[in-house]
Amino acid sequence: MSAFHAAIEAALAGDTDRLLPHLVVDDRTRAAIGVYRNTALKARVDALEASFPTVAAMVGVDWFRAAAQAFAQEHPGDDPVMVTYGTRFPEWLLTFGPASDIPYLAPCARLDRAWTEAHVAADAAVMTPSEAARLGAALTGLTGGLHPSVRLFRFEWSAPSLWLAHRYPEAAPGPLVWEPRAEALMIHRTAGHVRARLINPAEFAFLEACQKRRPLGIAADQAARLDRAQSIPTLFAGLIAADVFLTSEPEARA
Repeated sequence: MSAFHAAIEAALAGDTDRLLPHLVVDDRTRAAIGVYRNTALKARVDALEASFPTVAAMVGVDWFRAAAQAFAQEHPGDDPVMVTYGTRFPEWLLTFGPASDIPYLAPCARLDRAWTEAHVAADAAVMTPSEAARLGAALTGLTGGLHPSVRLFRFEWSAPSLWLAHRYPEAAPGPLVWEPRAEALMIHRTAGHVRARLINPAEFAFLEACQKRRPLGIAADQAARLDRAQSIPTLFAGLIAADVFLTSEPEARA
């Protein structure tokens, strides 16, 4: 960052004297900086509202925009790409006094952020059912890489159900209750759309092992040990249909 850009950033934060080596700081300059400051602040607040719609729905637009303004004033950011703004917002909510009695807000903000990350993640060729069928028994030794958009979560409380009910109301899994119930969630993009659903413990174990670059055979064994009643072929087939796994075919990856 140049000295001039650093001075502009300081002026936007209120220290207009930093502009003195570069500009004449008079009433006109201060007024222009004020307009720019308000415009930049509004842009950041708008970006947060767009990136965290579930949180905004939970607390209401007025509450959310007041919180977003407080965050934006503390974290102006230095990336002109607004879709990337707000990475620290979920963590910041944990320290925001008015949110102290809304314990599900920060976890749901993490899921909103993951939705955005899945939306902008790189494209990649995925394994198809026909590819899996061709590989047959060789699948067990294959490293099951996950599509770049896949995001996995496990919570000890019912944050995933609350988040789903607000983000995907047509697929709400149950009543809106904040309670100590372990839940796992997968967010990913397929066919240009970001999807999200609760996953059972065996699915989470399988996907987590794949995320750690374990062979599919080991991932299957970990899932089976966790839930003996779970059909691993059915589990695997469902995840393939969801476009979760990277293809093993070199020409498709190129």
